Amino acid sequence: MSRNVGATALTVAVLAAGLAVALRDRLPERGTAAGDPSDVFWEMIDVSREGASDAYLDLFAGEVREQLETVRDEMGEAAFQQYLRQRIAGLKGVAVTDREELGDTVRLEVEYVREASYETQSLDLRVARGQWRIVALGPTQEREPPVPYGTPVAPPN
Repeated sequence: MSRNVGATALTVAVLAAGLAVALRDRLPERGTAAGDPSDVFWEMIDVSREGASDAYLDLFAGEVREQLETVRDEMGEAAFQQYLRQRIAGLKGVAVTDREELGDTVRLEVEYVREASYETQSLDLRVARGQWRIVALGPTQEREPPVPYGTPVAPPN
């Protein structure tokens, strides 16, 4: 009888530990010194430029991170690093254009400026593992600017 109790207790402890690990990225943390959520966006730009895939993935949590890990595994490490570099290579500028507090989530609206277009996207961030992490990415909306980036401005005649 005591052998069954010991085995049951061990099983419950292992299941509880597994549940805690599975939920650690999904539950918000309160009272942490996580810094400014927009710092994550700027770090994402920097690590993308470097092709630092592990550092890039560490900026994400939950399902988004799992999806990105799957993409990296399917592409292979070298191709994923190249993808990160190429995504940033043609940028002329980046900006955080808006910030919205949504309870334990912060939504950043960001803009990527390219020579012939610009893209806007929303990033949802929450504190996970003591740091702000991206937990959702909105769709990218691409637009053509009224005047392409870099167009010379002629003085009026």
